[in-house]
Amino acid sequence: MILETYQSKQVLDILKANEIYKAYPSISFKGEYGALIKMLDLKCDCPIFTVVKGRKQNTHGRVSSSVKLTLNVPDEKVKLTEYGVWADFMYCYKFTKQGDFTKLRPDCNEVSVRKFTSILENLKTQRPLESYQYPQAILEYIDPKWLTEYKVINSHAKSEVWDFVEKIFNIFRK
Repeated sequence: MILETYQSKQVLDILKANEIYKAYPSISFKGEYGALIKMLDLKCDCPIFTVVKGRKQNTHGRVSSSVKLTLNVPDEKVKLTEYGVWADFMYCYKFTKQGDFTKLRPDCNEVSVRKFTSILENLKTQRPLESYQYPQAILEYIDPKWLTEYKVINSHAKSEVWDFVEKIFNIFRK
């Protein structure tokens, strides 16, 4: 599967040194990412988020001085989620019981148990790529053998132009 991700220059340096890149645990989203790791049975400290090349994207993941990596990843190394469902889970996580992301707090009025259960099941269930509107591909690590192309993005000003181009491309993507 051809995937794209924006990472820091340091990630590119690791891959160019022919070393496997593994993401460091997130401080800000430790609970949310830990829940995703459990739901998808990942063997990592922090998931790496990518998008499927040629498919609609709801977020580009670009930051200043980043590098766009294009990867050719074996299908069995890729887990998929729907971007919007993941975003819903990120919102709902703050209403979960401490220590158990699968249950909502009793005082939660923001989301129903039925809706939350649906979100969890949707994230856990792997489906064919075609069934995702905005597929989000998740990796445990990046193997340097998967790197097929990279492009250094330096200018923040260019980001606005790319945002516009991205919106146009999304109209024609699957």
